Amino acid sequence: MPLPKKIKDLILSLKLIPHPEGGFFIETWRSGSVPMTTMGQTALSCENPDKNLVIAKGRAHNRADKDERRNALTSIFWVPAVHSPRLHLTRNCSDHVHYYQGGIPFRYYLYDPSTGDIFEEILGPELHKGHKLQVCVKGGLWKCGVMVGDNERKESETADYEYTLIGEAVAPGFDFHDFDWVTEKLLRLTCKNDEKMIELFLPYVFERSKQVQKKEKTVEYAAQYYEGGERKEKRIEERS
Repeated sequence: MPLPKKIKDLILSLKLIPHPEGGFFIETWRSGSVPMTTMGQTALSCENPDKNLVIAKGRAHNRADKDERRNALTSIFWVPAVHSPRLHLTRNCSDHVHYYQGGIPFRYYLYDPSTGDIFEEILGPELHKGHKLQVCVKGGLWKCGVMVGDNERKESETADYEYTLIGEAVAPGFDFHDFDWVTEKLLRLTCKNDEKMIELFLPYVFERSKQVQKKEKTVEYAAQYYEGGERKEKRIEERS
């Protein structure tokens, strides 16, 4: 059976919930742990820790407990949709691999703040147009993106879809302590001599990033997305 074209049908099929960075997601794998139970944080009490935990050197300052252990591998489905098509500008310590699994192609913008290099990649099925079935992102790079526009897909087989289905693997495994938003202040400081770069990235800056970062509440802010109730249902309705 082919993938459904409506985002509401995919939400039901995959049990997706809203993601803090935009769109929807579901965690499908966390080494040694039951997915989704740790709310995006390392499962230090996982099964067989000698096998399922790895040392991520240099990250002691990321967690209050100074623990550098991370689950060896995590994976999610991440799903931007027509009413929530963007990925906010963020950075993460771990390497990511993004896999195209269906729907509308997705354009990634990647920026290396240590060199000033910028990369544009389209995750999608049309290899003759330069699309890629995998987009690999080194830890530490800035990342944001958006689903390709109507004009780019109007004659494509993906034109009728309302979403992009992306598989995402992270190693060492994802932990919100290793993640942060790129604020407007950091963007302007890093790219102060490049107005075109600022113009490109500014629309992807999370509007609440300054507030969340200032209060050191990134992990707490993300955790609320795992909760049920009216807030979750409102987000689902707004994004689908």
